[in-house]
Amino acid sequence: MDVLPDYRDSFFCGSERKDGMQLKMMYGKGIVYCDVDSDKRFEGYTDVLHGGMLFGILDTIIWYAVFMETKKICTTHQTEMDFLKPVMCNRPYIAKGKFLSIKGQDIFAKAWVENEKGEVCARVNAIFREEKDAPAERFIDKFDFSRTSPKIKQHFYSLLDGREK
Repeated sequence: MDVLPDYRDSFFCGSERKDGMQLKMMYGKGIVYCDVDSDKRFEGYTDVLHGGMLFGILDTIIWYAVFMETKKICTTHQTEMDFLKPVMCNRPYIAKGKFLSIKGQDIFAKAWVENEKGEVCARVNAIFREEKDAPAERFIDKFDFSRTSPKIKQHFYSLLDGREK
């Protein structure tokens, strides 16, 4: 399993965002995942993680999953989310996501949250699309690679031709 770089400005995975969730994204065998144990700052109803926060976590995981499998800088185009069981604050969960396929300009992926019993509590099916106007150098410069392996860093930097790593 490999640690993925933090997108510095991300509310969800920016490790220096004290106001954010500081999720540590991991990657292995085609799956992106992170532990989710959010405190009450992010609750919607009493002790329940706000649905918007849950969606944001899954959307972020899908982004990483798509990038790791396609090396495409993409944005969310369409989503469908199912809330199946409450995700409680201050309890351990794991969020996972994976790339599924590409059909034309549509990139399909999914993500879900599991409780400690492995039960799916929420899931998102998504269609992403490549952001063709995103400059790769500016994109790469937003990541903190200090906790990643050389292999993961190279995966991201491979978007750039001839730049020092």
